[in-house]
Amino acid sequence: MGSQPLDLFGPAHLLAGGLLGLIGLWLIRAGMAADESGRRRLRIGLIATIVVLRAAKHWWKASVGMWTVQTDLGLHLCGIMSWITVYGLWARRPWTLHLMYFFGIAGAVQAVITPDATHGVWHFTFVETMASHGLLVIAGIWAVKVEGYRPTARDPWLALGLLNLYAVVMYPFNRLLGSNYLYVIDKPETASILDFFPGWPWYILLIEPVAIALFLALYLPFRDRVLG
Repeated sequence: MGSQPLDLFGPAHLLAGGLLGLIGLWLIRAGMAADESGRRRLRIGLIATIVVLRAAKHWWKASVGMWTVQTDLGLHLCGIMSWITVYGLWARRPWTLHLMYFFGIAGAVQAVITPDATHGVWHFTFVETMASHGLLVIAGIWAVKVEGYRPTARDPWLALGLLNLYAVVMYPFNRLLGSNYLYVIDKPETASILDFFPGWPWYILLIEPVAIALFLALYLPFRDRVLG
């Protein structure tokens, strides 16, 4: 229960990130090399791991009396993406692969770099945060490398529009509930990219070009292939 500072970019944080990278590389290579039966088993393994991690987080927070509707409804972008990714890995619908690639990578990679864990390295919250968000990044890469999703020129802008629409919906919801889902009310309490921006509402406006740059960067590897 004791909260302690996270050693951001310390040896343990970097080690955890490196392990996630190796696991991701192995999973993607295994998925590309496997037949459909092998890929199905890998998908089920990813699905089961995501579900177990998310369920364990809710169980732990409830067991220590920390679970609240203001923080634990799973309405942050990565919380929503966990369940979209579970469905996407199972159903492999084009719209789910689109969201897995753009939101799964652009959103979750920031949580791997600056994890929202307040109980220190190797505490359950750190492990769950790193693993659950790392799997979202891996699943986003899986969408293009294994499932064959190929972004079109409009897909980054579609992702941006959906993100802004979700923010518009979450703002009055947060005001009503007293929550801060999607961080449209205030910056996160832990370190994040938003620390480089001024306070509300300016950081919301300034994060817009960052989101555009991230989405366009994700589309860039496919630009010549699509236009050619």
